[in-house]
Amino acid sequence: MFQGSANFVGRQYELSLLRERLQQPGVVAISAVSGMGGVGKTELATQYARQHEADYPGGICWLNARESDLAAEILQFALFNMNLEVPQELGAQKLNLEQQVKWFWNNWRPTEGLVLIVLDDVTSLKSCRKLLPKSNRFRILMTTRLRRIDTNFVEISLDVLSAEDALILLTKVLGEQDQRVKQELQVAENLCAWLGYLPLGLELVGRYLVEDPDLSLAEMLQRLKAQQLQDEAINPEDEQLQDTEMTAKRGVKAAFELSWRELNQKTQCVGELLSLFALDVILWEWVEFTSKSLNWVEADVKEAKKQLYKLHLIQSLVDGDSGYKIHPLIREFLKVKQAASEQVDELKRAFAETFIAIAQQIPQSPTQEIIKSVKDAIPHLAEVAQNLTDAVSDENLYWVFN
Repeated sequence: MFQGSANFVGRQYELSLLRERLQQPGVVAISAVSGMGGVGKTELATQYARQHEADYPGGICWLNARESDLAAEILQFALFNMNLEVPQELGAQKLNLEQQVKWFWNNWRPTEGLVLIVLDDVTSLKSCRKLLPKSNRFRILMTTRLRRIDTNFVEISLDVLSAEDALILLTKVLGEQDQRVKQELQVAENLCAWLGYLPLGLELVGRYLVEDPDLSLAEMLQRLKAQQLQDEAINPEDEQLQDTEMTAKRGVKAAFELSWRELNQKTQCVGELLSLFALDVILWEWVEFTSKSLNWVEADVKEAKKQLYKLHLIQSLVDGDSGYKIHPLIREFLKVKQAASEQVDELKRAFAETFIAIAQQIPQSPTQEIIKSVKDAIPHLAEVAQNLTDAVSDENLYWVFN
């Protein structure tokens, strides 16, 4: 189990919600904390376990569900944490791993009191469903990148920090003696915004600034804008994080890579296409229109949307039927993948053609109704004008700027 960050801010609502949901009497209460990589799911689970340890006199069991054989990890917990050797057979019957795990839950020590089981970073419910305890003395808390991992579970979807809490976190990481946030308040706010208020990004950049007290926030922001996710402040080697007290042991790029690997190849292609859009509202009909120019199968594109949404790589708009947004750092990550793609030129051409077609529908004297209908497309057309003119034919160049 992790120690928990001393710089933890916000999340009080989520902590109280977790306690309420996990303390329901008479049931095996299961709650799932879901969210994108780096948003602080493991940190929230750690803080909950630390702050409410007294609620679980039967003990707390922390399990890593991503990088291990879960059944074997449970049996190791029995041996090393409880000095309990689980039998491999009962009478003349040999017990398989699932039966051994069941025996362990039934013989948990102490024999009374609520028990908290934390399954950190669940990638598939199928891999752990049969290994969960059935007795109602157990409370199960999962963290996962998967949205709605099971409709029977209570889910808390974790978002990025508010702008106010992000600034507080950066200030706390830098320390009370550091005056850079006060001296460069507007730059500090811009830095938090560039990081998309993502806790992992804020803590990594804050720690980097602590190590270089002569580095101004303005210089840090300028560097990040120039080097993006390649900058060592936000993309340190995993080994550098192992000796820190940080809960997260990966940089931002490595954290996103775990989600990327969960996607099939066609969904990865759609993700690369999404990186060409501006940081604004993306109507999915534009993605589908562009995909037709690329001769992609419609069903593949629809499935890609489901996968990207499931893994929190795109966010749906509350007030829009088909509008989506991408976190700024996710967009930078997808840009890296797009730049290395074998079909990068085709992606840019098809994307540009989509918005040129929209521009061609705007008359010289547009009505208010027409302006309203194309309003959402303007930031993406500007993206073509500023960054993708090489993908536009000479005869269409007029439409990009007109």
